[in-house]
Amino acid sequence: MSDPGIVNLSDYGKPSRDQLPAAYAGLLGEVRDLFSEKVMRALTSQLAVIEGGLVGLATNSPLRETREAYSIALSLLQRQSTGLMESCKKAYAQDFDARITGKVRTQSASADSDLSILDENEYEVALAIDKSSARLRFNCAEELIGLDARIGILLEKPRLPADDNPLNPKVLCEALLHGMAAFGAKQKVQLVLLNQFDLALFSELPLLYQEINRLLAAKGVLPDFKAGVGTIQRPAVAKTPKPEDGDLLGVFERLAKMQPAAFGGTSGAMDSTGMSSAAMGSTGMSGAAQLGFSMLEALGKLQIGALNLPSGATLDLRGSLAGGVSNVVRELQQSPAMQSASQVEAVMIDAVAMLFDYLFEDRAMPERLKQLVAQLQVPVLKAAILDRSFFTSREHPARRVLDLISSLTVRPNRSEGEQDPLLAEVEAVILTIVNEYDQDVGVFEQAVVSLSGIHERYEQELENGLADGVEALLREERAEMADALIREHIRRALAEQPAPETVALFLRDCWSVLLKQTFVVEGESSPHLSAHLETMRELLWSVQAKADMDSRLMLVRILPGLLKRLREGANRAGMNEADSERFFSVLVALHAGAVRANALTVPLPEAETLLDDLPEQPQSPEANETDVHCAQPLPEIQDEFSLQASDLQKGDRVEMKYEDGSVRVMHVVWVSGIKGNYLVADADGQNMFSISPQRLADKLRSGQAVLLGHDSAAEGAFSKLVSFFKARASTA
Repeated sequence: MSDPGIVNLSDYGKPSRDQLPAAYAGLLGEVRDLFSEKVMRALTSQLAVIEGGLVGLATNSPLRETREAYSIALSLLQRQSTGLMESCKKAYAQDFDARITGKVRTQSASADSDLSILDENEYEVALAIDKSSARLRFNCAEELIGLDARIGILLEKPRLPADDNPLNPKVLCEALLHGMAAFGAKQKVQLVLLNQFDLALFSELPLLYQEINRLLAAKGVLPDFKAGVGTIQRPAVAKTPKPEDGDLLGVFERLAKMQPAAFGGTSGAMDSTGMSSAAMGSTGMSGAAQLGFSMLEALGKLQIGALNLPSGATLDLRGSLAGGVSNVVRELQQSPAMQSASQVEAVMIDAVAMLFDYLFEDRAMPERLKQLVAQLQVPVLKAAILDRSFFTSREHPARRVLDLISSLTVRPNRSEGEQDPLLAEVEAVILTIVNEYDQDVGVFEQAVVSLSGIHERYEQELENGLADGVEALLREERAEMADALIREHIRRALAEQPAPETVALFLRDCWSVLLKQTFVVEGESSPHLSAHLETMRELLWSVQAKADMDSRLMLVRILPGLLKRLREGANRAGMNEADSERFFSVLVALHAGAVRANALTVPLPEAETLLDDLPEQPQSPEANETDVHCAQPLPEIQDEFSLQASDLQKGDRVEMKYEDGSVRVMHVVWVSGIKGNYLVADADGQNMFSISPQRLADKLRSGQAVLLGHDSAAEGAFSKLVSFFKARASTA
């Protein structure tokens, strides 16, 4: 080759040489640095999510040893995440280079046998690596095909085994463990973090592999080998891929040419004399000439009233829409009014009819909204024929109108049969479209503005209606994690400022109750909680030996306020009077001792031992028992269902199937930022409950729940429409 950086397909399979060309080595180094940098950046961006997951795991784990591993892992991320990431990045670079040179590492970076991944727990470690790497590899299968081939070329090993690719997920998982070990993390903590890291990388790794494949192809490494170089970001887990609809008009044209009479019968509709429109065309007579009006003129008349046909018959669609839901576009397909439609227009009319079929079949859309949407059928059909971008652009005003109306679903705390004033406003907007739309799309554009304002008020009303229920759920979640969180606050404070046993026991038995009460009611950002934590730190400081005059004067200044806050807090925590007086008497002596020049520090028993018996916070009587689905914690299972269940967002829809055979579509109306629990409600907001990701994953496994995605009913209908016509075109 004239350029050592270019690899041609004709060279693929040549025998390897003893030493890599400099250009290959340089490119491998570039790939190594890019991969390690992007992986660490992805992990860093997910730290808040990882930490939240560890809090929940530490709270719910029944085994003390496991809880400790989760807590230590959490503390490590909170305090030393930057150093840990750098250690993992360095370890990956070393492992990458070792794979390139054939000197594969067989031992942990640490000399401490406890940190070795080849000690007596070797099987557990190997199992964890296999589990994490298999999960990642499964989600990157397509990308790894191209990556294995390209890295094989650079290593001059055309048949490179997958496990020998230094970019393989297994190599990455091993390197992450090496980096954690070198940083000083114990083995159980390493395994905890590895599990969390692979979850965080699950959706990121395919995109990174695509980027590297594109980079190598651009550099001339198998540029004609397309595997793994996709440029479209794959959808998030549990989201239904949407067919691209940009070429839908081309599909319509192909279908019109191949099967002109196959859709809805429009092109073959009979007039009052029994002659089909196709036959009219063959005799030189157009449908418009026979009828005395064009198709658009007919739609304009039907939009606001009745259409008089030459035969003397009258076509009036208003009766079909009175008080119900009927697909009047289907009626139009077989009527003489459509005789002047071209073959392409005939297919388009059938597509609009099918669009409304899908909308009216959507179980998640309330009946009252379907009735409103039904009134728009003729204006929407006319808009679609006038401007064919209706089928290709989500931003088409008529399409936006359908989307906004079909999105107005959840209405909390509204009594059955109660009139909805906002729906009256929606109906007024629809009436304006029906009465004023001729061919000016500005009518739909103005409707979009009006409906957007209504939609914002819907959202605000939803938020207000959910406020009490959300706060109750937040309290429940905070109550579940309060013990672990407050214990950690006290543990840290005692580690920083050791104190006599009397003070430590006061913090454990009394002050912790106040801290938990405040946290449960007000949350972690509460100024009252911050004030109580500061009071705790001041108490610990106050009993330390004061070696200089400034410290003693400071104690004298803060002591009155400190004692007042301590007494008020003890009363709020329910400390009985006798215990309170005994503690404050001892505290006086401790303060007196602290200001003596020769004060002695009283040793403190192990804080961990004292905190093991920290009393549990009783369930708040104000808690709202809405979540029958979360009554008992489920074991943590990591699979495709747990990944799907943990990835929902506000607005996603879930179909719930019940034992009595009934099916109900629930909307995610709120997502907890603490434990990731969901508050879901049906379309009318009458049935509402919370459900944890673990419980939802269990229902997905058993088939009791099905994820329907985030789309409104209108966009869901469009997705189905595109899929149908593309499938029809491929088989026609």
